[in-house]
Amino acid sequence: MTLATVALGIAVAKAGRWGAVVRPWAGAGRLLVGLAVLAAGCGLRDIDRTYGRRRGAEGEASVNGTGVLARMFELAGAKVQTRSYLSPSADNFDVIVWFPDDFQPPRDEPLKFLEEWLYRGRAKTLVYVGRDYDAAIDYWQKVLPTAPPEQGVEVLRRLAQTRAEHARARRATPDAKDGRWFRIRRDAPRVYIGRRQETTVPLRGPWAADGRLQPAELDLVVDTRLEPLTSPSQDDYGGQLNAEIWLAAGTVPLVWRITNPSWNDGQDDGQIIVVNNGSFLLNLPLVEHEHRKLAAQLIAACGPAPKKVLFLESGAAGVTVHDEEPGTRYPTGFEAFTVWPLNAILLHFVFLGLVVLACRWTVFGRPRQLPRPPVSDFGQHVDALGELLARTRDQTDAQNRLAEYRRQTGAERPPTGSAPAATPPASERR
Repeated sequence: MTLATVALGIAVAKAGRWGAVVRPWAGAGRLLVGLAVLAAGCGLRDIDRTYGRRRGAEGEASVNGTGVLARMFELAGAKVQTRSYLSPSADNFDVIVWFPDDFQPPRDEPLKFLEEWLYRGRAKTLVYVGRDYDAAIDYWQKVLPTAPPEQGVEVLRRLAQTRAEHARARRATPDAKDGRWFRIRRDAPRVYIGRRQETTVPLRGPWAADGRLQPAELDLVVDTRLEPLTSPSQDDYGGQLNAEIWLAAGTVPLVWRITNPSWNDGQDDGQIIVVNNGSFLLNLPLVEHEHRKLAAQLIAACGPAPKKVLFLESGAAGVTVHDEEPGTRYPTGFEAFTVWPLNAILLHFVFLGLVVLACRWTVFGRPRQLPRPPVSDFGQHVDALGELLARTRDQTDAQNRLAEYRRQTGAERPPTGSAPAATPPASERR
C-alpha cells in the first residue's frame, strides 16, 4: 500500500456535489504516518518519486503523481486522456492540465502552440502548475517522528538525499526572469502556509471569499515563486494578457487567472490558470482535506461537465510540438532509406537482390544455334528407352520388357552347333 493509494481512495469517496468535496478523515496525519510505517514493513522501501505522471509503471503510484487529480476530474464528469506531446488533435480537448517536470518557464514553441489553441476554440482552459515542489520530502518528514529506532537513521539519510537531489535540480531555475505568463523568482525566501506557519496568514482572493477554506489546515510550501506580471504583456497577435489573482496567502500568490479579450473571437471565455506549484494537487498532498477543497475549486473553474481533459506530461527537455499527428505519415519510396532502422534493413535486401540477379544474368555475346543430334543414331533410341523405363521405377516390369525383347529377337537362343552351357556347381550358384 502507498500513500498515493490512500489519497486515491479518499478522492474516490465522492459525497454529493463537488461543493461538499470529500468528508475529512479524523486524525488524517496520524493515519498517514501509520500507513507509511506499515508499508515499510521490517525494512524501508524506496518510494516512487516520478513527477507529474498520471499512469505507467513509474508514476501512477508516485507521491508526485497526478492520478488522484485526474480521478477527481473523472468523478466530476470529465473524460481524461494523457499525452506527452502537443499536436493538432489538441483542439478536441476543452482543458489541458500541464505539470511540467522542468524548472524553466515554458519554451517559445509550446507557449505559442497553447496560445493559438486558446485562439482557435471556445471556453478553453489551460492549467499550468509550477514545478518547484517535491512531495517525497514531506513524505519522509512525516514518517520520521514515528519510525522505529532502528530505521530512524535510514529515514534521515533518505530525507537528506531527497532534499539534496531536489536542490540540485532547482539549479536549473533562473534567478529572475519575466515570461509571458508570469515572473519567476528563485531567490525568494521559502514560505510555509498553514500548519507549519508560526502565525497563520489570512488567505485572500475569490477562492477564499466564502470562508470555507481553513488556512490553519493547509500544508503548503513555496520556494520558487511564480508571480503575475505587473505590466501586462502581449501575445504574438497583439492580444493583451490580463491577470487576476484567485488565491493568495499574504503577499504570496498561489493561483491566478490569465485572460485575453482576443481569445475565442472576443468572447473572453478562454483562460490560463497558473498554480504556483503542486503542493496541493499532487497525489500525496491530496490526502489533506483542505487541499481537496482547492482541487475541487480548480476543477469547477475549468467549466461545467462534460469536458474532455488532456493531462500533458513533459520532462526536463520540455514538451514536443508536432505539426501533424505522430504516426499518420509513413515514409514511401526512397524516403524509406532515410529512416533508421528501416534503411539498414532495406540496404541488406537490395544487396541480396543484386547478388541473385548477378547469378541469373544471361551470358553476353551473339547467340548461336547448336547442331541437332542425328536421328540415325540407334544408340539414342536405346538411351531414350532406358530413361523411360527408369522413370517408371518398376524394376520387375523393366526386366520383363527386356526378356520379351530378347525372346522376340532371338538374343537368348545359342548359336547353331554350339554346346549347351554347363550348369555351374551349387557352390558357385550361391
